[in-house]
Amino acid sequence: MQIDFTRRALLAIGATLPLGLAHAQEEAMLRLVVPFAAGSTIDALARLIANKLPEVSRHKVVVVDNRPGAAGILGTTYVAKAKPDGKTFLIQANGLTTTPAVRSDLPYDLQKHLAPLTLVGLAPYGLVVPGDSKFQTLAEMFSAARASRQPIPFGTSGPGSQSEFVLAQIAKAAKVEFLKVPFKGQADIMLAVMGGHVQMAMINMPSAVKQASDRKVRILATMTDKRTPSTPDVPTLTEAGIPGINESAWYGLLTTAGTPAPVVEALSKDLLNVLGLPDVRAKLTELGIDIVASTPAQFSDRIAGELGRYQAIAKEENIKAE
Repeated sequence: MQIDFTRRALLAIGATLPLGLAHAQEEAMLRLVVPFAAGSTIDALARLIANKLPEVSRHKVVVVDNRPGAAGILGTTYVAKAKPDGKTFLIQANGLTTTPAVRSDLPYDLQKHLAPLTLVGLAPYGLVVPGDSKFQTLAEMFSAARASRQPIPFGTSGPGSQSEFVLAQIAKAAKVEFLKVPFKGQADIMLAVMGGHVQMAMINMPSAVKQASDRKVRILATMTDKRTPSTPDVPTLTEAGIPGINESAWYGLLTTAGTPAPVVEALSKDLLNVLGLPDVRAKLTELGIDIVASTPAQFSDRIAGELGRYQAIAKEENIKAE
């Protein structure tokens, strides 16, 4: 079972149990740290995993511990500095690799202080415009922008976010300029697009498809390798004339570096078993997440590749955190 107890409450329960049983419960307990507030997609995913992990492992108590703050840095730091015993692990997203690319003052080193467990899955993005936009294609929009020499107002998640890295790549490839308009998150960005306050944004595909079906936005391109089943008439970014940019939101699980390899392997295997459960897979699909369920090594390779790519883009385009 997944329980949102404080540590004090758990210790109080343990004090009422026989010593051996209390020790056994302590050994079987895991803490899953969510570095963001409750109610978000990543929080929902964490609670799903925490609820199901006891069904497939010896860990009978999984505590979801929300530690929001500093765009995920506080919670990530907590796990990076935790005891390396595999009892504390972290759920994170793309900010894990974009943040180090624009900040040199982090209290942890991503590749030295965290050990990947599994890449849970990906949520692809699409480029959207207001539903009443006069532009039907990216080519039309970018051609008009180049002719007018006016920047395109583009909703982003703020300095150093994945959307700003994507924007820099698109601007360079399409030879257009953008006016970056920062918002707190995807929900606010979507409202801005629907209201015509920005002319374009990068939105996760499940949200984009829902609003496009109501004609509140129009999807001009997807950032996927091939056209998606839900939008077969929408071209990929490559088909729209901008190759080499395939971006998705991702969600992954990591623990503290230095955790013994057998412990990492066992926890990773337990998590993969969770991700293989039919009801879990159905829920992830509902959340718009394409399941990956990678090995630790595969996730580690992705992190290294992304970090290197974002660092290069940040340097070349002078992208900085504010």
